[in-house]
Amino acid sequence: MSTTPITVLVSTRIDPVSGRATRSRADAAAVALAQQALGTGREPQLCTAGAMPEGVARDYLAQGVSRLTRLAQPEPSLADAVAALVPVCRESALVLAGPRGESGLSSGMLPYLLAQRLQRELIGEVIDLRPEGDGGWRVVQALPRGARRAWRLEPGTAAVLVTSPRLAQREDLPQRHAWVAAQQGRIEDRRADTASSGQLEADRWVLEPARKQRRALAAASNESGAARMARATGSGAPARQGGLVIREGSTVDKAQALLEHLRKLALIQ
Repeated sequence: MSTTPITVLVSTRIDPVSGRATRSRADAAAVALAQQALGTGREPQLCTAGAMPEGVARDYLAQGVSRLTRLAQPEPSLADAVAALVPVCRESALVLAGPRGESGLSSGMLPYLLAQRLQRELIGEVIDLRPEGDGGWRVVQALPRGARRAWRLEPGTAAVLVTSPRLAQREDLPQRHAWVAAQQGRIEDRRADTASSGQLEADRWVLEPARKQRRALAAASNESGAARMARATGSGAPARQGGLVIREGSTVDKAQALLEHLRKLALIQ
């Protein structure tokens, strides 16, 4: 039996302007979502892997949570962070994590690796979480174009939930910040167990500089500036639509016509 029904993974955000360490808005929204789902009388467990400053930890506690577990590591890798979080997250049925941490794009793999290590199902783009009367959960996903999809988790089902980036934009999700709660909350430091981190595939990842994406092949425009202005303002004659259909001639003649057309568009030399 789990001691806490929901564990929320939180991280540190570095302000790009001031360079000051603050709490992540996405993680703070996940904490508020867990508090709303649990209601009064219960609270989620907050956990972080890494050297989170005390001021940032107090900002999370200011949301009305009495305890935050900090797995202190000097400079944890992704594999070490997952290995350290596994024993703590096993205590909860549901694990709430943000779509991406402040460390960059690779941090978005943490919930997936954690779900793999815990052997749990993963649901992404979570925008809402509601308790059911029989002890189950109703999980709502945010789909493209404003669509929603609801899942029902049976009582006792363990899963990892990845919140949607739009969760922080919900106006009906209050995020309190009480100074008294920040001072009364307790920061519990634990020794991170990373002995089994070598089992992760992430240890064999090779880091390299990001390469620019290839641009799509586009035809060069031979249209003059006056013609483009006339077309934009609607004062010019409409451009000729359609193409040339070659029905007569041999395959060599047709291929030659195609090559001339490609050279005219500057797609080949």
